[in-house]
Amino acid sequence: MRRLLAPIACACLCLAVTAVASARAFTLDDYDKIVSVTEPQISPDGKKIAIVVGHVDSKADKTLSQLVLVDAATGDLRVLTQDRDDVDEPRWSPDGERLAFVAASGTGNAAAAQVWVMPMNGGDARVVTHARNGVEAYAWSPDGKAIAYLMPESEPDHQRGEDLFNVGDDPFSTQHPQLPSHLWLQSLAAAQPEQLTSGSTSIWPDVPSWSADGKYIAFDWTPDGRFDSVFQSRVAVVDVVTRAVTKVDDRWSMTPAFAPTGDRLAYSAGEGGTFILQNGLALTSVGASPHWGAPDLDRNVSFLAWMPNGDGLVVAADDRVAHGLWRVAISGAAHRVDLGDLNFEDASVSHDGAIALVAASSTRPSELYYLAPGSDTVRQLTSYNRDIAALDLSPSREFAWHNDSFDEDGVLTYPVGYVPGQKYPLVLVIHGGPIDEASTTSFNPLVQLFAAHGFVVLEPNYRGSDNLGFAYARAIIARNPIAGPGRDDVAGVQALEATGAVDPSRIGVSGWSAGGWSTSWLITQYDLWKAAVSGAAVNDQVMQYTLSQGPAFIPELYGGLTPWEPGGMEAYRDSSPITYVQNVKAATLILSDSTDPRVPTPEAYEFFKALQDLGKTVQFTVIPAYGHHPSDPVHNREIDRVWLDWMLKYLSP
Repeated sequence: MRRLLAPIACACLCLAVTAVASARAFTLDDYDKIVSVTEPQISPDGKKIAIVVGHVDSKADKTLSQLVLVDAATGDLRVLTQDRDDVDEPRWSPDGERLAFVAASGTGNAAAAQVWVMPMNGGDARVVTHARNGVEAYAWSPDGKAIAYLMPESEPDHQRGEDLFNVGDDPFSTQHPQLPSHLWLQSLAAAQPEQLTSGSTSIWPDVPSWSADGKYIAFDWTPDGRFDSVFQSRVAVVDVVTRAVTKVDDRWSMTPAFAPTGDRLAYSAGEGGTFILQNGLALTSVGASPHWGAPDLDRNVSFLAWMPNGDGLVVAADDRVAHGLWRVAISGAAHRVDLGDLNFEDASVSHDGAIALVAASSTRPSELYYLAPGSDTVRQLTSYNRDIAALDLSPSREFAWHNDSFDEDGVLTYPVGYVPGQKYPLVLVIHGGPIDEASTTSFNPLVQLFAAHGFVVLEPNYRGSDNLGFAYARAIIARNPIAGPGRDDVAGVQALEATGAVDPSRIGVSGWSAGGWSTSWLITQYDLWKAAVSGAAVNDQVMQYTLSQGPAFIPELYGGLTPWEPGGMEAYRDSSPITYVQNVKAATLILSDSTDPRVPTPEAYEFFKALQDLGKTVQFTVIPAYGHHPSDPVHNREIDRVWLDWMLKYLSP
């Protein structure tokens, strides 16, 4: 028998190689074929799951979404919204007999996002809210008789000359005052809604949560309607009868969820006295002191949902190079659910404890999966992206190294057809944040595009990343917060070079947002790079603090220091790539939206003009869009096209 095993194994290997060889590589044309699967909402009885499925329409340059019902036992699909392409936020009524969702109502300038309700025993959906400025988020009341929703205030009518406004912590691009959002209550039996909150304070547009007895609604309180105020968020509740608002935690806190029974309230709260690093699971009751719900987890909780009867929760967090899922008991004990190579994206829980979740792997975009009550075995229910998964893709894996007393890691993807012993060009793709983020082995079109063109790709998880615990996250706070992450990235490159897979003369570095900041920093500090793509980069920290929509975030990275305090200007200049721009040797592509309020577009112009005047090899490509990154599919694809073309031009696989 031992002599028979070798030829059998050889035959299997030959078949596998033949199958892979017959599959084509991933291309830019495949971007439009990726189907998005989001918002998994399982019915109370656990038998049906509503999801939002998005298909790209390149001609219209948008993603068309439809509401789809999935049978949890068979995986059978039924499209629920045939004649609309903008559905979002499906939510089951407490009795499971109706399904609400958000979609536009009205035409032209009068169109606004409203809540619709669809009876599940037959019949058409009807609009149940008439929010003049549109619904931002909503939730069913426990008795199913009302909808609580968030709506931004209207800007007052002004005569010309009466529309001047005072600036607070607003971005340079602000054209009108940032108005607060408030909570409204729409009884399904009444024509007009009731306003539950008012005044200059605001509510962050996250899903509100009702207490089981219907007395309170929990939400994310902020001092005003500015984006920057999210950094002062506090979980609060409003008494539905008296309209009294009470904050339940003095720390930074968000995403509250009342238990389905009893009076417990769960939410995420900042650990270590700062909002920018790691958020733990907090538990409390109205009027009680909060405590940590999973004290030994030491991961940044990014999702939470209650189990039936309030006897535990499921939470999600980055863990090394995966986005994992845990079941957490009320005692605080946390059990990691084995998702295999899948990365968690979103989930909901039924009354019997079944979990519907959306997840993805490095070689398969998002699909819907099912976890039976108490089970750790996931069952796939949809195959929208089967054609993408059948392509010749390269699986990603963890790559670890040691630097500055830290055990660090990143996501490593070899080129398609990788041959051990052969040297390949390397591209770093650095994640943004720089905190509350980590690179995981989830499907990444840009990474697969590079792998298909013969590149090794490393996505480093530098200090500040949220995948290795609070101590690693807080290590980014320093007088020069980008210097440590820069050393981490370089140490990862050196460790990878030691494996013999990388051609040291063909190394590129790239990233967006904080990844762009890292890119600009690395090309001014280290002579390793032949090419760079710096997208939406923080190139000038003083400008970032002065002009961006999130100025409160910046001093936290410096331990509370602003540019205008003793030593502050020096610290901010020392960590700004523009200070060292004369050191750049890499051919550099700069990318930015034409109006970016998060990382102000003038920073890109400043870096470009400096490189141009110094005679460096540089190109500045602007995306005509407002925002930190374009949201439309055509511009998303085109960004990755010019990103790839730049590396192909200078690294020549």
